[in-house]
Order: sequence, then C-alpha cells, then structure tokens
Amino acid sequence: MDVATLILLGATGGVLRGLLDAYARFLDWQTDRRTHRQTGREGEPPRFTEYFDVGVEPFAAVLHSAMGAGAAVLFGTTGQISGAYAAIVVGISAPGLLTQLSRIQSVHDALTAGQTAASDAFEPAVQPTTPQTLPPPASALNAGGTHVEPAARRELNGHPVTAADNSASAASSSTAGRPEGDVQALRQGRLAREGEST
Repeated sequence: MDVATLILLGATGGVLRGLLDAYARFLDWQTDRRTHRQTGREGEPPRFTEYFDVGVEPFAAVLHSAMGAGAAVLFGTTGQISGAYAAIVVGISAPGLLTQLSRIQSVHDALTAGQTAASDAFEPAVQPTTPQTLPPPASALNAGGTHVEPAARRELNGHPVTAADNSASAASSSTAGRPEGDVQALRQGRLAREGEST
C-alpha cells in the first residue's frame, strides 16, 4: 500500500475518532436531558454546549486526523499492518497507540537500567593471549642443520600447530584407556619434565 493511501485511510480513522467522541458526548447530553424531563426537575434542560465545546472539539478532530495519518504511515511502511481496514483502525486508535509507543523503553534499556556503571567497575581487564609455537624437534633438522618441518606438523586445520595443540593431543593419546590414578601420575610426570626443560 502506498504512502498516500495510508495517509488518507489513517486520516479517515482520525476523523472517525473525532466523530465517535462527538457521538459519545451527544449520548451523554441526550441521557441527561431525558433524566431531567423524567424526574420533573424545574429549570432549563442541559444544553448541548455544556457537553460539546464547539471551539475545541473540531480542533481535536483535526489533531486526531493528523495523528491517525502519521500512525497509519508509521505502521504501514514498517510492515506492521496491511489492508485498508487495519489502516483505518490504526487511525482511530492513533492517540492511544502513539502514547504507548512514547512510553516504551527499548529492551536493552529496560534490562540494563543502572547496571552499566556498576558492571564496568567490577569487570577485570582481559588480556589477549597468543598461542606459543613449538620449537622444531631434533629429528626435523636435515643433515646441514637447517630446519625442515613435515607438512603434517606445519598446519592443523589451516592454523600453525601450537604447544597447547600438541599437549592436548599427547594427553589424549597417552591417557586413553588408563585408570584415573595412572593418568594423574602421567600428568604429574609430564609437568615435572616441562618444569625441568624450561
């Protein structure tokens, strides 16, 4: 639906809202006149101008019409509504809808209200770590003493093999199928060897 049609339908809904307000005031006036007559009160019956302010009510209808047009465009262009009936209903209910939209907080603001300053004070600084690359094994040196690394050790899934990758694979292959006590002893022995080599 194009914007011009949304404006027209929303404004029509706004005018209908003004007409509904005028009709409600008319019914109140009619009820009070009837009650005045039936009870036999003395004096003049209520006047329509006591229920309907001729100076303000037409202005309110124009304002409702503008709000209805704006709300219909807002909801129609964002895909919230489709069809003429929905645009007219949005136009009729525009004052209530726009009032509610102005009161809604974003989900992020509602969840984090007052918590950002407190969380910044308690967040520890996290230092990025870089993986440690392994030194070449003695068997990787050729006869001339230059380093020759096999292709299988050079990269693992497109990334260089690191100490963490090597120790994890060694631990998983050396501890598979062993009782927990033996695994503990192996880990302690490996830690002692790593401490001696560094």
